[in-house]
Parts: sequence; structure tokens; C-alpha cells
Amino acid sequence: MSPFKHLFSPVSIGNTDLNNRILSTAHQTNHVIDGIPTPDMTAYHVERAKGGAGLLILEAAAVHPSGMLTTNTIAGFDEKVVPAYLELANEVHPYGTKVFQQLFHGGREVVSSEYKGAAWAPSAVPSLRFGTMPRPMSTEEIKEVIEGFALSAKLAKAGGLDGVEICCSHGYLPAQFWSEHTNLRTDEYGGSFQNRMRFIVEVMERVWEEVGEDFTVGIRISADEMTMDGTDVKDAVKIVEYLVDRVRVDFIDVTAGDSSTYAGSTHIVPPSPMKHAYLTPQAFKIRMAGAVPVFVGSRIVDPVEAEQIVAAGKADVVGMTRSLIVDPEMPNKAKSGNHQKIDACIGCLQACIGHYHKGLVIGCVQNPSTGKEREVEALKKAPREKKKVLVIGAGPAGLKASITLDELGHEVLLAEKADEIGGLLRTLRRAPMRHELAESMLDNFTRSLAVSNVKVNLGSSIQPSDIMKLAPDMIVSAVGSRPYIPKIPGIDDPRVITVDQLFNDRSKEIGKNVLVFDFTGDWPAIEAAIDLAEKGHQVTMISSKLHIGEEVHQYLRNEYLKKLYQLKVNMIPHHDLGEIKDDEAVIRNLFSYEKEGIKDWDSIVLSLGRVPNVELYEQIKDLGPEVYQIGDCLAPRTLEEATYEGMMISLKLGIQNSQLQKDENTSIAK
Repeated sequence: MSPFKHLFSPVSIGNTDLNNRILSTAHQTNHVIDGIPTPDMTAYHVERAKGGAGLLILEAAAVHPSGMLTTNTIAGFDEKVVPAYLELANEVHPYGTKVFQQLFHGGREVVSSEYKGAAWAPSAVPSLRFGTMPRPMSTEEIKEVIEGFALSAKLAKAGGLDGVEICCSHGYLPAQFWSEHTNLRTDEYGGSFQNRMRFIVEVMERVWEEVGEDFTVGIRISADEMTMDGTDVKDAVKIVEYLVDRVRVDFIDVTAGDSSTYAGSTHIVPPSPMKHAYLTPQAFKIRMAGAVPVFVGSRIVDPVEAEQIVAAGKADVVGMTRSLIVDPEMPNKAKSGNHQKIDACIGCLQACIGHYHKGLVIGCVQNPSTGKEREVEALKKAPREKKKVLVIGAGPAGLKASITLDELGHEVLLAEKADEIGGLLRTLRRAPMRHELAESMLDNFTRSLAVSNVKVNLGSSIQPSDIMKLAPDMIVSAVGSRPYIPKIPGIDDPRVITVDQLFNDRSKEIGKNVLVFDFTGDWPAIEAAIDLAEKGHQVTMISSKLHIGEEVHQYLRNEYLKKLYQLKVNMIPHHDLGEIKDDEAVIRNLFSYEKEGIKDWDSIVLSLGRVPNVELYEQIKDLGPEVYQIGDCLAPRTLEEATYEGMMISLKLGIQNSQLQKDENTSIAK
């Protein structure tokens, strides 16, 4: 008997029958040009349909020009969207997967645009996070937006989609109307609870009038906005009870968070180390209140978790969006009994929501083909010669290269001088708030190696003479990097250590008062400060960046800053370490150039960036027909660049140059 009998049981949602309970919730891919989804968006979703997802909800489609969240938002109100919908639906439906479109208006929440137009909202109450002051909507504008919802739903149906989800979550426009904190109106759309609910009721009524009864329409709601002055689960239950009593609601997609505040926005896409499936209690309360099918997501990354949620009646459908981003085949693997082959999401946020916030197309640190499905598929299909490949270094770059090369049929030898794989992941696994990320990624790599034909040599320090004996067709140097130590007076003081040393050598005496210096704005210094503060040290964190955690994704940064404040870590931005002189650490203001001495310290921990290990490459670059550097030994960057380079260098190996050029030209032409 399948261990996932509930997860893979069918369910009816309104007029839509789903083959299973696995959902990909609405999330931005940025595969949109001039408001219209591109063939790359279709390819992205087709991959998840092939993998067995029961339901895909397409990313937010603005229902009115004033509701464009970014310049890459789908224009759901534009009739030119229908052919794009039809193409996507026609390619997804053969796999038994159903498709809904999320209908959206952000109100005062405007992320970015080439030209920042006026933000519309019930009242002139600003968004604290984006600093946007909206203009109060006139009654005519309210009616116009309501008609936009109806038109956008009609176009989604005309495009062959199976239903629509009206986005009322995260403090977007419908929620701005029903909240007494953002709706200060005195007309029929403000004041009493009934008046504040009028907007969403009229939206639902007009949508149903436009699409007819043979369609599926539901809402997405934040069960708890997780912020000061935000709605909580008691408010959400009241809203749901009122709404389902007045209009047909086929489903309620339960999430959490609020876009307008830092703390609330974290729950839009909660990062590791936030608890898995933490919204299921709220989802169950909404399910009981509404007596309609409920969807729930937010850090549900394993089909075992999803099975338990459905089996316990906490929800009817489970959002597993990031699990499908990293492993589109996750549903099929689980259903066929290959659960151990599933690559788990590590919760890093770097390339999924992280790319969206940078205006880039969607990606994935662990699955670099995400968002590049057409390009990668062309490379995989290209004829190639099988090669003998030596990969040196078993960090993320070398591991990704080795596994990809093996999947393509090459003979692969992976040599690592340490006694275990992982590279910097071994350091990261000792960090308090990145532990889960590192352990999950190491586990994914370990399981992939176990079922591969890659020959792994641990404790093997490759020398040029070894390479000459092996005679590989290709050499990939992925030997990583080392901490950068600046040449400043006093840096050789024995009380000065690096983050690497802090986490890898627990025997060193640290002392009570610790200074942590950060030049990169990334995780190492923050993790060091948290680790030390949790152990009772008095920590001062000094950063050369504009603010602490500047290079960390904003939702993870929110959690980092919350923790740093809770632990009473003293934070000083805009300074670097000038010198250590007579037991005094001299810090320099990077704007005024003023110097300040800090005397009361016992240890200094440095996180000042990394230096590429290029020495081996210089020795071996002429010892093979093809020799490459990837990852940190090419240039220290992030996990994303490491795995991307590992995949791409592998995909291009053995393809004839003429064929590769032809494929690239074809890709460009498309």
C-alpha cells in the first residue's frame, strides 16, 4: 500500500476535479513580456505538470492597470493574454494537471515599476515597508477595479483555464478594504464591518456573473498577518464566515503574512529555519469556519508532511511550491515509491523569490535548470561524445558538476582532499540558523551520489603527476576558497580568528566580549554573532555595509535582525577594521573617515570575504584538452553561482561546437 494514499487521492474543488492534493501556489516567474506570459512560462509549468502536480495556480495577474505589482506582472485585464493562456492550458492539461489563475490588485503595495504611477487604496494609509502613500479610491474607481476582476476572470476562462483565485492575502487590496487600520472611509465601503466587506463581496458576485456556474472560484487569505495591527486568525475566521454566507466560495487558500511590514512580509515566503507546516492549525480553523475545501502551504517541503496534513483533515490540498521548484518530479517520485530520490528544498530563498525581487527570472540554487527549461532541454537533447572527466573538489560546484556529468553518461572521478564531501557546507551546517539548509543540501547530494556511477575518492589531494596518469578528457577544478585576511597592523594577534575557525575549532578560548567584523553583508558574520550571543558572549557586530545583512534575502534578513535584537547584539554599520593597536581595535567610519577605538574586547571574529584557491588550476591548466574552474576557486560568490556553473559546464561537455552554436542561435531566435 502506498504511504501517500491520502495525498494522491482525487478531490473535487468547485467544478474542478484534481488527481491529487499537491498544489503549486501562485509565485512570480518573471517570464512575462508586456503583460503577456511567454513560452518560457509555459515550459516552466509544463515541467511541473509532467512531474505530477495536481494543480498549478499561475502567478498574480493584475486586474487593472493600477494593480500592476511590477513591470513583469501578467496583465490579466488585457485580451491579448487569452492566446498565452490557451497555449499553457493545452500543454499542461494532457498530464492531468489543472490550472487556475490568481487575480490580483496590490492596492498600496507596489514593488517596482519603470514609471511609478499612483497607488490606489481605500484610504491614504502608507505601506511602511515600501514607503508608498496611496491615493484614496473614488467610488467610480472602486467600481472600475471590481469590473477588472470580472473581466480578468472571464479572460482566464476564455483561455481554457480551470478556475481563478482572488488574492485577498498579505494585505493586498481586498484586505486593505476589510481592515479597519487601512480603511478609514466613511462611505458605503468603509466604517462598519459589513461595509468594509462590501468590496470583496461585490468582486465575487461580479466574477460569478461573468464566468457562470461551470467554473471554479476561490480566494487566498492570510489567516494571520503576523504583524502589529494586522488581522489574526480570529479576524480571518469572522471574514470567512461572513463571506461564504453571502457568495459562493469554492476554496480558501490559506497563507500568512502582510506585505506592508518587514516582520509580516517574511511569511509571504518563509525561509529556513522557520518551522515546517506551521500554518496547519490556522488552516484547520478556516476549514471549520468556511465548510469549504482549504489549501495550505508555507514550508511544507516533504510529501510525508503533506500526507499527514491531508490525513488529519487539516487541509484538503497542500501547497508544495518550492518543493516543485527544486524537484518538479517530486509527486511522481513519491507516488512510485522513490521518496528517497526527492531533492528537498533548503529554504534559502536566493533564486526563487530572491530572483523576483531582483527583477530576474525564477531560478533555484539546487536546480539551476529552473526557469531555463527550454535552454536546458535543448542542451540535454544535443548529441554528445562521452568523456572521461576528473572533478577536483567536492563542494557544491564540484558535486553539481559530477552528478550532472554522470546523468549525461560521462565517466566521472570526483577527488576531494577532505575526508567528507560538502566544502563550505560543512562549516554552514554548524551555523545556528543555516543548519537545516546545509544539512538538507548535503543530504540531497549524498543521496544523488549514492545512486550514481561517480567514483568518489575522499582524502585525495590530487597532484599534477596524478592527473598525467589518469589522462582525463576534461578537468574541472572546484577547490573553493579561503578567508581573506587584510594586511593591517595587529592582524596577527592570536585573539583574531575567522568565522571558519570559530565554527570548525570549538576548542579555542573566545572570552566574554567579542567583536565580529563583517565586510560582505552575508550570512557568516551574522551567524557568528548569533552563535556567540546564544552562548552568553557580549557581541558587537561591526559591518562595512549600509545595513546589517545587506546581501541576504530580505525575508531571511528579517529573521536575522529579529534574532540579533532579541539577543541584544550591538550593531554598528558603516565601519571597517583599521588596525589593532595596544589592545585597541580601531574602527573607521566609511563616510566621515573618523576613527574610534574599542578597548574592551577578548576576541575578534573576521568575516571579510574570501580568496579564490587558484594555485592548483595554474599548475594543471595545460594538463588536459579541457580544463575549467568553477565555483569559488573561479571567484568567491554564492551557492547559486557554484551549482549553476557546475551544471552548465557539464551540459556543454562533449557537444560539437557547431551543434552547440546552432542550439544557442535557435534559443536566441526564440
